[in-house]
Amino acid sequence: MKDSYYLEQNNIAQTSKDAFLVKTLVAAFSALLTAVLAAVGLPSTVNGIVGIVLSVTVFVFCAQEMADGLVSVFRMHPSNDSFSSVALIAAAIHSLTIIIARPEGALRIFTPVIFASVAVSMFMKYLFICEIINNLNLIKDHKTYVVNTGEVDLQKRLIDRICVVNPVVRFPNVVETTYSGDPSEEKIRVFVPVACVAILLVSAIIGIFSGFTAFAASLAALFAIAASFTAEMAFVLPYVAEQRRLRKLGSVLLGYHSIDVMRDVSTLVVSDKDLFPGKYTKMERFRFRDKDLMADAVEFTAALLLAADTPFAKTYAASTGCNISRLPKVDDWHYMKNYGIQGHIYGDEVLVGNRNMLLSYEILPLPQETEASLTSTNRSILYTAINGALVSYTVFSYTCDPEMKRAAETVGEDFSIIALTNDCNITETAVQKLYGLHNTKILIPDENEKDRIAEATKSADEAAELPDMITTKNAIGILSSVRKAKRLAAAVNMSVLIKTASIILGLVLTAAAFFINPSLPGALWVFLFNLIWTLPVLFITFVKK
Repeated sequence: MKDSYYLEQNNIAQTSKDAFLVKTLVAAFSALLTAVLAAVGLPSTVNGIVGIVLSVTVFVFCAQEMADGLVSVFRMHPSNDSFSSVALIAAAIHSLTIIIARPEGALRIFTPVIFASVAVSMFMKYLFICEIINNLNLIKDHKTYVVNTGEVDLQKRLIDRICVVNPVVRFPNVVETTYSGDPSEEKIRVFVPVACVAILLVSAIIGIFSGFTAFAASLAALFAIAASFTAEMAFVLPYVAEQRRLRKLGSVLLGYHSIDVMRDVSTLVVSDKDLFPGKYTKMERFRFRDKDLMADAVEFTAALLLAADTPFAKTYAASTGCNISRLPKVDDWHYMKNYGIQGHIYGDEVLVGNRNMLLSYEILPLPQETEASLTSTNRSILYTAINGALVSYTVFSYTCDPEMKRAAETVGEDFSIIALTNDCNITETAVQKLYGLHNTKILIPDENEKDRIAEATKSADEAAELPDMITTKNAIGILSSVRKAKRLAAAVNMSVLIKTASIILGLVLTAAAFFINPSLPGALWVFLFNLIWTLPVLFITFVKK
């Protein structure tokens, strides 16, 4: 089933990839050809005819994007291709004017800049679909986990949203999810129609004072500014650069859908075994207090630890030689935070916990001095009592997972990790100390909080038709990925702001230049202006950390 879902989506992505490559080459060739023809000084009629033919050719080859972009303007839900589609129409009008008017002197042709903008836009789409294909291959070739976020009411913790990780059950719809919610399009919903109307009005006024030729030239020039190189770059370049870094960490951001969700997450829910995998637990000492109950002490302790699924359970069973398949059944066990586990085996009441648990049941533990000496150097102790009598105690140790430690330290001081555990020795203070964390906060929930987290997790899994993120490293890899998602959200927002500001500034300056001298603004002016305003986006993408 996984292979069939992969093949279906991979075929869609590969087809789109090939199509965008062709569209990029056609637009780039058109830009180069019109630029060369204008430079060699051919008659204006020739340049005009070529401009019209290539405008129609580019529009036809990019028909889906251009048609959608044009229609979306009237639907008040413009896309990144809206300005490009209108700019191609303006280029055709300007080329027709050149044929009719046959202007003398230096010929101003804006079609190369417009074609170049379309080529850049199609190439960004090509890079974007390449990332989707790479993400599909990563998901196919590895065991993956789905990351979802959910609302939770933990008022005393000041937490209202959590991030949870579960194994992938079905292959996600990566293509559809990645394409949804481009912020560049969401934030220009009003801007594009207003800018189009403003360009038409300004060009009309210029035409009234300077003639129809000036109207057509200003229309093409202003739309060439609006269809800037940064239109598609603003989101795609930061996304592609960060996604490539994330893939090295084994994580996949599914377009802006992931970025928008993950940037607000500040709490990750993990299990105690994420913090302390079995290979990082060690049996240090095991002592009996009642030799008549030695067999029961070993088996009952192992059974209760396994029922509670603590990180130390399998290490204990292996160290004491217990056959897990033959251990007795545990009835109605429950965990008490900061105390331990209580249950019944063969009708006997069994306690496995710390000093506080024994004292609460009026059972005498080891002297404090003895316990302190046994638990030095980050060791922990578990007591086992059967029917109110202390029968054994176990000294063991946890060590931190170095990979988890590095990931947690890089997230930030506003990030919290909720560790779900049934081990009384895994406390907030102990984890903070073992991991040496100064920025990331560790939280151990009580039973009521566990129930709320479980409900939120179930609701998130049921409600999430689309995953928020995919990872190959379970909870460990998520920490660094969340940090990068937050950074990417800030970079994308800044890029979109730069794009919008550059278009507004360019329109104002170009319109002013036409009013001052209609023959002043040329293709080089528009090209250099668009090129200069791509530099901040490149800086944010590749330089700024």
